[in-house]
Amino acid sequence: MMMQQSENNVCPWCQTEIVWDPEIGPEETCPHCLNELGDYRSVSLHGLQDTEQELDFDEDELDDEDLNTLHEYEEGAQRVLDTQEETPECGNCHSFMLFAGHRTMALGFVPVVPAQMKEPLLDASHSTKVFVCPSCFRIDHVLADEDRTRMVELLKQHGSK
Repeated sequence: MMMQQSENNVCPWCQTEIVWDPEIGPEETCPHCLNELGDYRSVSLHGLQDTEQELDFDEDELDDEDLNTLHEYEEGAQRVLDTQEETPECGNCHSFMLFAGHRTMALGFVPVVPAQMKEPLLDASHSTKVFVCPSCFRIDHVLADEDRTRMVELLKQHGSK
């Protein structure tokens, strides 16, 4: 059974709305996450001004309560994003990631001292910022500001010798 193509689709992987040009035709892959689009677990929206949505989820059909829960989830994620100073993009699906907290390495990280240097690039107790993607739930770690600054200064000192 072939899904009817409309001018508005939602990628089932990254939940990004895909609007295609009628002259070119429907997209075969999501331009945001490169997911292949098609019948399997695809969502089509008809009449964006209307509240009616046609969903095709095989056996996993969503009822009004599920749609409301999904909408509340998306609004909650957006509220968190609105308060963040830094919003990196997910490398997997390109959604903006939510700041989840800090992670301090203590015993779980053994630093290596590069041959040309006298000290490691990162201390054993360095800290990272933890971000989680609200779409695909990928977790990324980014070096904390203090440790970034320390590493930059260390490499600058090594480069000037």
